[in-house]
Amino acid sequence: MEMKQLEIFLRVARDLNFSKAAEKMYLSQSSVSTQVNALEKYLGAQLLARSTKEVSLTKAGEDFLVYAQKIISLREEARRGLGGEDREARGAIDLISSTVPAQHLLPEIIASFLKQWPNITFWVDQADSRQVKMKMNGFRYDFGLVGTTADEDRFIHHPVFDDELVLAVPAARPESLEEIRGNFIEYLKRSQVIMREEGSGTRAETLALLAKMGVGLRDLHIRAYFSDAHSILLAVSRGLGVALVSKVSAALYAAAGLLEVVEMNSPLFRRRIYLAHNKEFHLSPLQKAFADHARGFYQATDAG
Repeated sequence: MEMKQLEIFLRVARDLNFSKAAEKMYLSQSSVSTQVNALEKYLGAQLLARSTKEVSLTKAGEDFLVYAQKIISLREEARRGLGGEDREARGAIDLISSTVPAQHLLPEIIASFLKQWPNITFWVDQADSRQVKMKMNGFRYDFGLVGTTADEDRFIHHPVFDDELVLAVPAARPESLEEIRGNFIEYLKRSQVIMREEGSGTRAETLALLAKMGVGLRDLHIRAYFSDAHSILLAVSRGLGVALVSKVSAALYAAAGLLEVVEMNSPLFRRRIYLAHNKEFHLSPLQKAFADHARGFYQATDAG
């Protein structure tokens, strides 16, 4: 069994696609297939089930995936422990993120990290919060960026960013921000409201917040549902209604004068964004470096 075989297997297991794995590793598809076949022959077990339409992990493949990842991580740990930190090292980090952090937090975190580790490639997917956790169960990603700590028995969560829910309101309206803030519940009940789709972390937090305030969906006039924050904010700016949204997602629209935000300055409205990874995975030095960087990025920014 060779290290290269383990690296190739890990890439195929993550992409569940031989051609994509070959492209990312700068190898031919036939070379990737040959190395996986050799690894399966050595282990005496089929790791990947292939068909003309899809590739999937077998039970043996799922079990071996954890061992393969740990072996590669320990190799990198030993190499860097003896030779020091190699900022010229090459590698890849696979991420999946819910909408708000993917669009507003990850770009600057990654840009900052790449200044220190210039030869690392990031592969980033976006999904709603519920799908993020579901897809992380399959070991496809190194990290997930989410606004919830669900499944704490399976995932480790690193706090990355402190956000809050704010009420986005049209810039042109009769009420002042102070009037809305002082009469928040009544204002919300008589307004046209725009909501995120089911499965969104922001939606779940919004419903939980409203429940604590004694408000249910039946008490609101829901005008529209959208699948992303930008569409909601654009709708608010066009006077379609009001919406509870992440403060960080509304910042650019508010700065441009397209809408205004009502901040309640209450712990009930605060939320935290987390970087999560599977407890079964042994993080490599590169993965640890990214986790540490993401955890400290905004604290360092605030301090500066």
